Amino acid sequence: MHHRLQVQKNRPEIKVVKEYGQLPLVVCYSSLLNQVFMNLLANAIDALSDAATRTDTPLKEPQIVIRTQTQPIQSLSSTEKATDGAVIQIGDNGSGISQDVLEHIFDPFFTTKPVGKGTGLGLSISYKIVVEKHGGQLRCVSSPGQGTSFIVEIPLNPQPS
Repeated sequence: MHHRLQVQKNRPEIKVVKEYGQLPLVVCYSSLLNQVFMNLLANAIDALSDAATRTDTPLKEPQIVIRTQTQPIQSLSSTEKATDGAVIQIGDNGSGISQDVLEHIFDPFFTTKPVGKGTGLGLSISYKIVVEKHGGQLRCVSSPGQGTSFIVEIPLNPQPS
């Protein structure tokens, strides 16, 4: 995806800030998680490209921050206690997402992109990979004008399903 980060005709280079903490080995489906991370990065690049070409307040210094760390995470089951997890956060400084859109971003076929530019399946599939295949969580934190962050939480010691 490096070529998509480079200077474009209507957009400056997208800077990627890597804040990697120490993560232990994680039991996971690595190719599926790679699909999730590629989708989140592609969406961040699309959002920053859109924000950079806005005519009202174009984004001058588009940036993506990737953070990794280990921290306690809460299981989806409220009866289970918190467990150690790998937390991966991918955030951008784009124009953010409204509350109405946030409520639907993980719905299958939901997209804000014009016809022909997206299927609306990327976040839905990513959600299923993280939650159903890994017993983790995928959350989005955003508000208009403040950028968007997706947080992937994967338990370090997955429970047998």
